Amino acid sequence: MKPADSPALAANRALLAKRLRRLAQLAFLALAGIYLFLVVAGFIWLRYLRKVDEVRFLDVALLNAGAVHRSIAVEQFARAKRDWDSKSYQAAYVAYASALRHDPNNIPGRLSAAEFFLGVGSPVLAQNVLEDGLTLAPQDPRLIESTFDLFLAAKRDRAALTLLHTLYPSGLAGPNAATLQMYEVLATLTADGPQPARQLLDRYPDLLSHPAATPIIARVYWESAERPKAISMLAEHVEGDEATLAEFERLAAWQQAEDRKDDAVKTAELACSRFPTGLPARILLLSTQAARSPDGRPAPASLDEFLRDYGDRPETLHQLATLAGSRGWVDVARILYQFGAVTHGNLPHLALAYSDALMTRSRFREAVPLLADIEAQAGDDDVALAVQLRQRQVVGAAAVGDSIGVREHARRLGAAIGNNPDAMDLCRRFFLKLGIADAVDELTPRAAKPVKVADNK
Repeated sequence: MKPADSPALAANRALLAKRLRRLAQLAFLALAGIYLFLVVAGFIWLRYLRKVDEVRFLDVALLNAGAVHRSIAVEQFARAKRDWDSKSYQAAYVAYASALRHDPNNIPGRLSAAEFFLGVGSPVLAQNVLEDGLTLAPQDPRLIESTFDLFLAAKRDRAALTLLHTLYPSGLAGPNAATLQMYEVLATLTADGPQPARQLLDRYPDLLSHPAATPIIARVYWESAERPKAISMLAEHVEGDEATLAEFERLAAWQQAEDRKDDAVKTAELACSRFPTGLPARILLLSTQAARSPDGRPAPASLDEFLRDYGDRPETLHQLATLAGSRGWVDVARILYQFGAVTHGNLPHLALAYSDALMTRSRFREAVPLLADIEAQAGDDDVALAVQLRQRQVVGAAAVGDSIGVREHARRLGAAIGNNPDAMDLCRRFFLKLGIADAVDELTPRAAKPVKVADNK
C-alpha cells in the first residue's frame, strides 16, 4: 500500500499547481497581448500607412493571407491606374507588377495591366501578362479573347497555335469551344495558308453557326479562291448590328478587287450610316468613291465636303494622308504635306504619306530624296518613325538599283528594331515578299564564328 502524503507535501503540491496555472494564464495573456498588438499594428500599417482601404480587421485577425493579398492588389491596381492617367509610367509599371504578384487571379486587373503595357509600347510584356493569366484561368472568355487577339495582331500565329495546343491538349471543347476553334482557324490561315484552314473548317462544322466566326470563315473562302461565296457571306454579316468597321472595310476591298465598285460604295455608305460620327467610315466612303472615278482620285467636291465636316479634328490630316499614300493620290498627299509644313502639324507622318503616294505611282526617284529630307529633320530619337523610314528607304533604294544603299538602310533598320525578334522576322518576310534579297541578308542573324584560343605551352 502506498503511504499517504503528509499534509505539508500535499500543501506544497497544491501551491505548485496553483502557481503553474497562474504562470500559464500569464503566458496566455502575454501571447494574446502580443497577438493583439501585432494584429492592430498590421491593420494600421495596411489601412493607414499603405492606404489599403479594402483590408478588413477580421481578415488580419484571422490571418487570412489570401484576403489580405487581394485587398493589397485592389489598392495597387487602383494606384497603377492613377499613375498611368498622370503619365507616371514607371510608378504605374511598379504598381501593376506588385498587384499581379499579390493577386495573380484578378482578371480585370490583369487585363488593365496588359492594356497599360501595350499602350506604353511593350507588347511582349502585355502578351506575357495575358498568357500567364490564361494559364491560370484557361476557360475565362475575357482572357481567351484578349490573349489571342493580341497574339494574332502581333503576327505571332505560330505562338498562338502552340499556346492553343498546350493549354487545351484534350481538344478545343467546353463552353468556349467555338471561340477557341475560331482562333485556331485564323492562326492556321495566317501561318499555313488556306488549305489547312479549310481542313479545320471541315473538322468544326458547328463553327458555321457561330456569328463571330463568320468574318474568319469568309476570309478562308476568299483565300481559297471562292470569292463570290466569301463576299456573299461577309455582305450578309455586315447587315447585322455586330459588324465592326474593319469588316466593312474588308468587304469593300473585296468588292473592289472583283470590280464591283458600285457595291463597294454602297458598303461604305452603309458603314457611314452605322457609324455616323466615325471618321474612318467617311474615309472609307471617300476611298470607294475615288476608286469608282475614272482617274482613281477623289472628286474635289467630295474632298471639300470631307474637310468641311472633319477638318477641325486633329486626326483628320493623319488619316487622310495615310489613305492618300496607300492609294497613290500624289496631289492630295503633296497638298497635305505642304499644309502640315505651314501649320506645324505632324510633318514626318505627312511626309511619309507623300513618299508612299510617290512610290505607289512608281515615282521612286522623287521619293528617295524626300525620305532623305525626313531623315535629316527627324533623327533617330523616335524609334517607331525610324523603323517606318528605314523600311521605305530600303524599298526606294532597291527600286533605283542602289544595292549599297539597300544594305546600309537595312543595317540601320536592324539597329532601330533592336532586340525584337518578332519585328525583325516581320521585316524579313516583308522584304522577302518584295524580292529584296540584300535586305533579307542584312536582317538575318549570322552564326557566331568560333574563336581560336592559342595554346599556352
